[in-house]
Amino acid sequence: MGCRIWDGLLLAGYISFHLFGGKCVAAFQGLVPVHQRNTITKDDQLQMIEKEDQLKMFAKESKEDQLKILDLEGQVQGWAHTYSGIQVQHHNLHAENISNYNITCVPKVWLLLSGLYRSLKYVRPSMLNMLQRSAGDCWFVTLLVSSYDGIDLAILQDDYQFFQGRFSFVSVIRSGIAKPKGYAYAVHWHGCWWIAQQIREALKGKAAMDPSSTIVLRHRPDECFRHCFDVEAAAAAFTRWRYLILGQPISADNGLTTNWATYSNLIAPGLAANRSSNLFLSAMSASWSKSEYCNGMLDPGECDHGIPYCLMNKNTAPCRPPVLLSWQQHCLCRLQGKGSSETSLCIDRKPPDLPLDACMDITKGTKCILPRSGWQKLPQQLLPPAWQLKGGLKDSGNVAYMRPTSKKGYQTCKAGRDL
Repeated sequence: MGCRIWDGLLLAGYISFHLFGGKCVAAFQGLVPVHQRNTITKDDQLQMIEKEDQLKMFAKESKEDQLKILDLEGQVQGWAHTYSGIQVQHHNLHAENISNYNITCVPKVWLLLSGLYRSLKYVRPSMLNMLQRSAGDCWFVTLLVSSYDGIDLAILQDDYQFFQGRFSFVSVIRSGIAKPKGYAYAVHWHGCWWIAQQIREALKGKAAMDPSSTIVLRHRPDECFRHCFDVEAAAAAFTRWRYLILGQPISADNGLTTNWATYSNLIAPGLAANRSSNLFLSAMSASWSKSEYCNGMLDPGECDHGIPYCLMNKNTAPCRPPVLLSWQQHCLCRLQGKGSSETSLCIDRKPPDLPLDACMDITKGTKCILPRSGWQKLPQQLLPPAWQLKGGLKDSGNVAYMRPTSKKGYQTCKAGRDL
């Protein structure tokens, strides 16, 4: 298949046409109106040659990217085979799909969704609104969805259209319950990232990113967003900290905000590692946003399994990243009824598609998270500033699943801290 050149304009300069993903792409460089041709300087000509060399390199990379795309089919099946009890049902990582993703700029935000499909069709307007207001068109959504009996492909294809072609999915059919942590966390929390990683590797020219400043939002498919956020401010803070989690110590599976470096270096590889390894233990802690303060334990040293805190070892993985309480950006929305009467009830009693509130700077007013007792034993570099401690601590005890049972809970600083 060739490219037909439209010659409706008489222009001097450099015009390049090449194929990418089965489409004809035209690149116009150094275009000069005819009456100005004689004014082209030697420097202009050298720049044109340099541009041509760059485009040749891009074309070469594009072919290499396409070879990677063609290999994804086998990789999807290979990923599934690493976990017992799951079978891939649908995915849109086929070559003809991934070449047509609507990636017009490098994603600043990756929204990773994982779990049962639940009320996604009701809450997705809030997700799209949040992404557009936060990052313009520079975002991408991945979904790892599981069920006992499968999901209709048309539903997932409709989600692809709704998210404007910036949506990749893998649906799996599972056998047995999803309750055991060895299944749920490794398959779901690793899987939603794995999809994003394949896209990033296959389309590196379009989807490459700075791992420190690229934001990752991990959520369940039934999350309704109530706020957008200042991406640039968040990126600057994550770059300074390198490894950092802005999350919720109680319901971290419902919402975790971090950067690509934290997720790809500390969380994702550990979830797929040997369950007795330090990398796995670090990932499990980071996944629940309880990392730094051991989920309310009296002595933080009792649960570190020899894994250092990131701030203590100059951010060398594996380590336990700092966890700070930040924006409560979402609300769960449960399904109500069945069939034509099906609706979604959000736990804040508001409709799932309300207009978003003003965009937040999630780096402002972050709260420290400390063990309920014995927090003075923490290393000095892990303690919040003295002025923040003087503001007092708010006790959040009586959390049923925290251990030990006699000392459940944690404390948060009443005074907020800007990152």
